[in-house]
Amino acid sequence: MKTVTILGGAGARNTLLALKSLKNLKIYSIPSVFDSGGSSGDIRRTFKVYALGDLREHLLAASENRNIASALSIRIKAGDENHNLGNIFLLNMIKKYGKNYLDVVHKLLAVPSHIRVMPIVSDVNYSGNLIVYSDSGKLVGEDSLDINKKLKVNNVKLEDDVQISEEAKKAILSSDYVVFGPGDLYSSLIPNLLVGGAKEALNKSNGKKILITNIMNKVSETSGFKTSDFVKAFDRFGLSFDKVIANNRYPSEAKRVKAKYGYLYGFVKNDLDGENVIERDLLNEKTPYEHDPAKLRDTLRGIIMSK
Repeated sequence: MKTVTILGGAGARNTLLALKSLKNLKIYSIPSVFDSGGSSGDIRRTFKVYALGDLREHLLAASENRNIASALSIRIKAGDENHNLGNIFLLNMIKKYGKNYLDVVHKLLAVPSHIRVMPIVSDVNYSGNLIVYSDSGKLVGEDSLDINKKLKVNNVKLEDDVQISEEAKKAILSSDYVVFGPGDLYSSLIPNLLVGGAKEALNKSNGKKILITNIMNKVSETSGFKTSDFVKAFDRFGLSFDKVIANNRYPSEAKRVKAKYGYLYGFVKNDLDGENVIERDLLNEKTPYEHDPAKLRDTLRGIIMSK
């Protein structure tokens, strides 16, 4: 059984934890490489490589060596930027091993043989920005969504054309399932559909498409969104889903949670029903802005392992 995951950076942690324990499942994990903010953006501009932040998150989530994964998650001061050590590690692997660097990284991080992490593009030097069209006009860079807190996003596109890698295309076409999300809608998930050939491969694939909606909305991207708004957004970019997984439990102290995580705004309420909508308690008690991996595992097992 083959499953492709297209996730945000932070979203990779719990989704990959949920999936990696399922037996006889080959996982191809595809991160976005279009980030332009923070450590990842600074490295991208300075060294002309694609963004490494989400890629790092996917690799560390998949790693079986938790000591190394933990060490590569720390931040260090370098120049004017606080860099994530994992980003610097990946940059050095690119410089040393070139286009084959991921083969080496998978071995060093003890990524299990049934998991393969791959960017959706093969050109490590791709550094085109995400262009955001909003009610505030045209904005350049994925980080513009973080700087401008209350936007209505009308459209997004990539600054420069780039084609899907053959590895990612092959994985999508041969997949039994494609899992989208959780992740930032316009800065992590939808940009993958803007890559040349990606949307076509997804629609040509016989793999069932599954959307996992976020637990909470992001202030600058999806304020006030319900489940149906996520589905409609993907539909505008040419992708529909066979199954939608939505959380239906919210903490009793919701206002306190919203106050603590200022970049998030309200919980995603489910307004869809029907046989294709799976509504579950997916809330993580310790970090109530994200999914509980055990709950998510059980939900995904019910879909994937029933085939």
